[in-house]
Order: sequence, then C-alpha cells, then structure tokens
Amino acid sequence: MKRLFSKDGFSFIWRFTLVHVITYTIFGITFMFFSNYFDYFSSEVIFNQVMKSSDALTVRLAVLVQFFRGALLALAVFPFREIVLQKPYGWIKLFWLLFVLTSIGAVITGPGSIEGFLYTNFEFNPFIGYPEISLQMLAFSWLFFKWQNRKTKANNHINK
Repeated sequence: MKRLFSKDGFSFIWRFTLVHVITYTIFGITFMFFSNYFDYFSSEVIFNQVMKSSDALTVRLAVLVQFFRGALLALAVFPFREIVLQKPYGWIKLFWLLFVLTSIGAVITGPGSIEGFLYTNFEFNPFIGYPEISLQMLAFSWLFFKWQNRKTKANNHINK
C-alpha cells in the first residue's frame, strides 16, 4: 500500500496538480475568449454584483492559485486512488467524482449547483460554465489516468 508521504504519494500529488493546472489554464483561456465570460458577467445584474472584473489581482492570480487547489484535490482523491483509477474506466470514475463534488453537488451556492438552484436568484445558463467545466474535467481525468497508470505500470515492472 502506497502512503501519502512516500515517493509514490508525492508523485501522485505532483502529477495530479500539474495536469489540473495545465488543463485548467488551457480550457479557462480558451473559453474566456470564445464565451466572452467577462462581458456576460458584467451585463447580468446579479453576476455584475458578485463577480470580480477581469483586471482584479485575484483574477490575474487564478492560475497560480490552481497549484494549491490541485494539491488539495489530489489530497482528497489520494485515499480513494485505487478505486477511482481502476482500469478500464477509471478516468470516467475520476471525472464523475470530481464533477459531482465540485460542480453539481458543491455546497457553495453557485450557478449550476443544487444549492445555487435552491437558494439564489442566479439564472442558470448551461452554456456558460458547464461546457468548460465538463471538457476540462474530462481532459484532466483522461490525461491524469493515462499518466498515473503509465507511471504505476513502469514502477511495477522495475520492482519485479
């Protein structure tokens, strides 16, 4: 059994975090330009009140903060890695776990979450946010699954 504070544990967290940051950045920038998020957020009254402008420091630091978020998600998934990353469809399990817990089932009252539906006046537009989130998480899950299993397979081969 691999432990968190082992070489394999640190490798798992590093790979998870790196793939998260790369896919987050690629999909975030792509959808930011093609979906005109900032125009949408500034034109909708509720979003205009709760969303920061694109030139806010925290918005500009979003990619760097994703290293921290990626590591937190990796730490949360780590105890369940053997179940989530089982072949042949482990990447779909990983996608579903992350998508449900961080989007639909998130306890934060954001648009698209069950809590947001219950407690806010946000208009839910499934074409704003969900395509980006879904595609980014699918790409992340597939890439991480492939990389993690390739590394695990190589390590098992070396240890024999």
